[in-house]
Amino acid sequence: MIETGYAQVLAAVLLAVLAIVLAKIKSIPVEKEIAFGTVRSFVQLVAVGYALEFIFSSRSFWLVMLSVGVMIMVGAHTAANRARHFRGGFIIAFVSMTAASLVTLGVMLALDIIRTEARYIIPLAGMIISNSMNASAVTFDRIGSDLKSNRLAVETALALGKTWRQASMRFYRDAVRAGMISILNFMKTVGIVALPGAMTGMILAGASPLEAVLIQVVVAYMLISAVTIASIIAGEMAVRRFFNAAEQFVAER
Repeated sequence: MIETGYAQVLAAVLLAVLAIVLAKIKSIPVEKEIAFGTVRSFVQLVAVGYALEFIFSSRSFWLVMLSVGVMIMVGAHTAANRARHFRGGFIIAFVSMTAASLVTLGVMLALDIIRTEARYIIPLAGMIISNSMNASAVTFDRIGSDLKSNRLAVETALALGKTWRQASMRFYRDAVRAGMISILNFMKTVGIVALPGAMTGMILAGASPLEAVLIQVVVAYMLISAVTIASIIAGEMAVRRFFNAAEQFVAER
């Protein structure tokens, strides 16, 4: 196992400094963001490390649920920032991410793939929530921009007697697919283009490559389930925001 301490972390800061220097040389105005992100990520991760140490040692079910709840709330708020074309993005993101987390973790617990311990639930929930957040955000952005830019086509379809669902179906499907594109690309190239984080972390920690591969396969299946659920629910709820009770197209923003 690789021994990593604060000395190694301090040495790794040179990589962030390299990024700042390259950005400066090329006159790319991101030096302050890189510097701020470097410090912020360190503070946040160290704080999370201490928090997880406390949660793991306490073995409190309610602390685990509170941690997952906070992650979903923060993720929903972040995804809602991409709901520029309609209102209620936070609620939609919260519902889609909660559903993805409960269903996916519930199935894994029911099938005895994982145990009801903090060291299983919190890391896996973090992966599920972050991927669901990204999927919801992309779905929001795509469905809003597509419906607004194709308003004439949608209203023409409605005028010809189609329902709001029929008029928007093509844009809904494209938005959901866009939300899933990242995980679909990941599953096509995993192990060939890159070794994912879970697998790499286990190998660095001293696990056998085969054991790491099996864990990564479980993680990949877990993520495709969560992202599909989140994208579909986010798309279903978001597209409805563009039509009123009379099935008329309504642009809220």
